[in-house]
Amino acid sequence: MLVDLTVKEFEDAHSEDSVYQIRNIFYYVKAKKLQIRLIYSGLVYHGSVKSIGRDHITFDIPEFKESQERKVLVIFESLNRYYLTRVFIRRINEKGLFTDVPANMSYLARRVYRRISLDDLFIRFIVLHPTVFAAKEPEKNTEGRYPNLLAETLLDNPSLKSIHRMLMHELDKMNHDYEIEMLYNQDREYNILEQTLESTGKSVLISDVAQMNSYTEPIESESVVSLYDYFQEKTKELGCYDALLHMEEIKKIDTRSFLVSILLIPIHLFDKLIGYIKIETNQFDKNFITLSQAEEISSVAGLFSYAITKIRIRNSHFDPSVRRIRVLNVSLSGLLMEITDEVLFNYLQKHRRAKILIPLENHELEIYGEIVRYFARDGAYYMGVLFFKSQPDDMKKLEEYIYNSTIKEKELLVESAY
Repeated sequence: MLVDLTVKEFEDAHSEDSVYQIRNIFYYVKAKKLQIRLIYSGLVYHGSVKSIGRDHITFDIPEFKESQERKVLVIFESLNRYYLTRVFIRRINEKGLFTDVPANMSYLARRVYRRISLDDLFIRFIVLHPTVFAAKEPEKNTEGRYPNLLAETLLDNPSLKSIHRMLMHELDKMNHDYEIEMLYNQDREYNILEQTLESTGKSVLISDVAQMNSYTEPIESESVVSLYDYFQEKTKELGCYDALLHMEEIKKIDTRSFLVSILLIPIHLFDKLIGYIKIETNQFDKNFITLSQAEEISSVAGLFSYAITKIRIRNSHFDPSVRRIRVLNVSLSGLLMEITDEVLFNYLQKHRRAKILIPLENHELEIYGEIVRYFARDGAYYMGVLFFKSQPDDMKKLEEYIYNSTIKEKELLVESAY
């Protein structure tokens, strides 16, 4: 079944039947140490080309298990093409898997631009636009109300001190009674509000402590929630009546503290909750926190969370003094890069746009891209980036680099053949 599905993908493929060219392709695969995939007896194996003889090819396939079947399907990618061929197995011993040189190979040229494999290109990058907004309208409002804050977060090197000062200024305008609670390195259980912060990633608002529906009714908002989900869980666990009694006890504790409104706003680093801002109003000032106020201050705090994450990424992957990111291949349309940071890998699946600096000789290209592909393998993480913006001169330099590298590859191919 696996073989049939794989072969079906190549039904309309082109065919290469020049034995001389086929041997040259395998010489190139060996020289570049490209990975190949073998499908044999329903199993998939990974390996490499070990040597090419006049009439045979030797593959290095770790843990290959021989069966009665005498043909194996070989699949690999090389020089902007995907190849597939079926070859006869001659013998298998400690030196490797020996097969015939295939008489023909099917191939698919799926890329508009030629892609070259690399082992000596390293880049720097920084995340681009904040994606803390779930809708366009809140983003427009925040851009209009807090242009200086937004402008600072969009810089390659934002000032955390300036952004923190702006956040404190907005909190002071809303209410002087607030505190910032950090959760990392704390060996304790989270309370109900903190649990809701962590599970939803959104701000938690109790707009009127005196009203039960402030706790138990859902809030129509993209960034703010009540304890509605918690109440639903308790209803399933205890039944509606006992769940209401439980919520009443929570409400009594807040009422005895003379509170009017409660708002908890999360602070994230790489989408992980590391703390929160707690705003409480009491019965002496009679100040109720409205949903619109909660949404606005949550947007500001969201920019703060984005900024501290961006600064962290800058210090580890954008600063010229830090280790750069390895590029496995590149074309005029994009590149494939490798990282080893799982936390960053998960973060970039949601915050996908990046500014990339590619060093070429004495010039550094500045290209903007969107991460469109993700996969993990052998403890490393890979991301395919699609370019969408650059300076015209930069793309010309990249085109020249790819062309020159292609010429070198062809020279290497010819040398390997002889």
